Amino acid sequence: MIFPQKNVRFIAINDGVDSAQGDNDFAPLRNIFNDMYSRDISKKVLAGRMTRSRQGKFCGGQPPLGLMRDPDEKGHLIIDSETAPVIRRIFELALNGWGCMRIAKQLMDDKVPITRVKANTECDVNYYSWGSARISHILRNPFYKGAHLVCRTHQKGIRSNTYDIIPREDWEVIENCHEAIVTPAEWEQVQEIIDRRPTIMKGNACPFYNLFHGIIYCATCGKSMQVRYEKVGRTGKNRFTGKEREPIDKAYYICQTYNRLGKNACTSHKIEARDLYNLVLQDIQDLAAMALKDADVFYQRLSSRMERQYMADASEMQKECDRLEARNQEIDSMFMSLYTDKTKGILTEQRFLKLTATLEQEQEANRKRIQELALVMHRTDEQESDVRTFVQEVRKYATIQELDEAVLNRLISKILVGEVRKVDGQRFQEVKIVYNFVGEIPEIVE
Repeated sequence: MIFPQKNVRFIAINDGVDSAQGDNDFAPLRNIFNDMYSRDISKKVLAGRMTRSRQGKFCGGQPPLGLMRDPDEKGHLIIDSETAPVIRRIFELALNGWGCMRIAKQLMDDKVPITRVKANTECDVNYYSWGSARISHILRNPFYKGAHLVCRTHQKGIRSNTYDIIPREDWEVIENCHEAIVTPAEWEQVQEIIDRRPTIMKGNACPFYNLFHGIIYCATCGKSMQVRYEKVGRTGKNRFTGKEREPIDKAYYICQTYNRLGKNACTSHKIEARDLYNLVLQDIQDLAAMALKDADVFYQRLSSRMERQYMADASEMQKECDRLEARNQEIDSMFMSLYTDKTKGILTEQRFLKLTATLEQEQEANRKRIQELALVMHRTDEQESDVRTFVQEVRKYATIQELDEAVLNRLISKILVGEVRKVDGQRFQEVKIVYNFVGEIPEIVE
């Protein structure tokens, strides 16, 4: 025992134990039973809390910023009218393409409080100390779309005080548990913006502010395009117009794979930042003009184009689903055949386990693919509302004269830059603009 080694007298009145009167042979045994009892109680309490949490009840301590406990219903959350506008503003800025650090700096400049209660100190810097990690935590929190997250961490063992962080893809989320601060569609759009935004490469400081960060990709390899700034080789003045060059006139985009691995992996796909800017601006202006001129006609053209594309895609996806389902049924039959061979002694136990494990992996992969295809086909069924939403969005920018992050992230999902090709001595480069809600829009002839 530890106490005798440390010269500590141990007295347990209820158990009649006094270490000063000699060793008690039953004391260690009692400790074991007491420890088992406490572990059993701990497991039951945890099971009860997990059951309530899986019912959509909030069992944590302080509710997330923007929400508060419902005084009339235990475990239910309601919107906090004082702090909810801060959460809405953060999501609005994220939808406009702002990064986490930029949002945090803006909130600090505006002196937006980070907590509900201000500390009783003269220095209030911590009261407004927003950080990128805090903003990222808010943007990733499913509570703000009305859902409930069962748990973020898992304790490794009782009294271990060590926890495993549950990966985001393994989160257990219960939908529609309380009133949402932002709509689920807005929350999902923010997740897409965050996921597609690549990390900012260090070095090559560029005075050109990269408006297309996170939405421009190489059409060949699928990697993001990196902006580069030519400090040497381009003079400060345009030799044809005599005007001073702006930072955008010295910037260009190249493929990330080409930049890292060279021409054997992928070509440069180089495109001037000014050319890309003018191309995207002109395309948005043309679409906005058509939507403003006659919204119904523009809607009908988009709908008919998407319907033709959907019919072709749906047919291929349905064929793939049928093929995968047939394969899974075939695997079920193979399981029975393998089990029969094992019982007859044709297959060894080790060989049987190896074969069944391989087939189970294939079957599980097929199930996941079938679920993905089902979601895609269900999503395409909602094309009518998506087209109307796009028409309403693009009409807002009928008088647009310059691009900014808000316009790009509200309208565009991604931009695919093709390889530069020479045809009859002329250089051609294909650029595909994939819009939110409707995808790529081919040229519409008036």
